[in-house]
Order: sequence, then structure tokens, then C-alpha cells
Amino acid sequence: MGARKQMMIIPSGKPKIWDKNPKLGSCEARKAYTGTFHKLCQRYAEQFADDYVILSPKYGFLHPNDILEATYDVRFNQKGVTKDTIQLDALKAQWQALQLNNQEEVILLGGKKYGPLLEAISEGKQSFTQPLIGYSGIGVMQAHLKQAILTNKELDAREHK
Repeated sequence: MGARKQMMIIPSGKPKIWDKNPKLGSCEARKAYTGTFHKLCQRYAEQFADDYVILSPKYGFLHPNDILEATYDVRFNQKGVTKDTIQLDALKAQWQALQLNNQEEVILLGGKKYGPLLEAISEGKQSFTQPLIGYSGIGVMQAHLKQAILTNKELDAREHK
């Protein structure tokens, strides 16, 4: 394998650490999201990517060590941004500020709703792969993530523009 620079984007998810420990206070993003799917995506990204960010519907792109103050209940839907989520202009600004637009390879772990959102954020100027697209549900996605982690074999990438 060559020396490629690989960035992964993983979804945040629900539940969060405050669901079990409401008095916790602030927490790093890497520890805030406790759901099975998020944790598998995080382990996969830590194993196979040079770097990763967490895509939160409230905060946008988070580095794993960014601090979150408290829980929230906001989610992207099939249409992407809503009145409660971070807005597209803010996501585009973060995309530029984090220099995600300069990444050689961007891999998005997540379901179908994230592809059109990333295309809108990157204004269709960047290709990215979504290796979990095409699986029949979250349980199947989780099984494939677990298998990839255990066998140390990356998922087949499916290119999207």
C-alpha cells in the first residue's frame, strides 16, 4: 500500500455519554458519542485512516479532541440540513477551514443521507468514497465494520462524486 493521505468522516450519533452520566460536564468529542455504530466507525477510522472528523448535526465537523459542553438532540434527515441543524454555509466554511477540500482521499462512513450532504458541502468538486452504501441496514453495516476491524482489511470503497 502506498503512502496515501486518507481522511475519514464518521457520523456522530445517539446515544451520548450524558445519557448515562448527566452530570459529567464537558467531554471530548471522541468520548461523547457512545452508540454501537459510532464506536465501530470510530475504531475503523482509527485503524485505517490518517485522520478523521466526526460530523455532528449540531456542531458540524469535529476533531476527536474538540470539547463538547453538553448533550443535544439534533439529527440530519434525508434532506440533510434542517432549521435545527448546523446550516450549509457553516458546514462549507468548516470544510474550507479544516482544509478537507485539499484531502487526497475522503472516505465517508455512514448511510445514504450523508452523500448528498457532502456533495452539497463540497459543491460537487470533490470525490469521496462511501464503503457502507449498498448494505441493507445498520446491523449489516455494523457487521461489515466489525469484520474489517477484526481482519484488518479495509472495506471495498464505492466511489461517489
